[in-house]
Amino acid sequence: MTRTKNIKIRLTEDEFQRLKRRAGKRGVSALLRNRALGPDTRQIQSEKFAVLAEFTRARNLLNQIARSCQRQLPLAVIEIVSQLIAVERQLSIVKKS
Repeated sequence: MTRTKNIKIRLTEDEFQRLKRRAGKRGVSALLRNRALGPDTRQIQSEKFAVLAEFTRARNLLNQIARSCQRQLPLAVIEIVSQLIAVERQLSIVKKS
């Protein structure tokens, strides 16, 4: 989405500095846009998708490790399975939100 419209406001130096501090890295424009219009749902969905993709990659990697370790000692297999369960739990939490 391309933003082409501008809004000009007048601020005192103190107000401007307070806005800059409150905005931080995201910038004054993003702060004011978020406060006035609410969060951008497309960006939130995109961020959730990125987190979900990372969890999926981690789960796949752990599955590959588990398959390759099937020839290992039973204790190593138990440890790997417990890690897989932890990843699955985290993934289910992210999917719910």
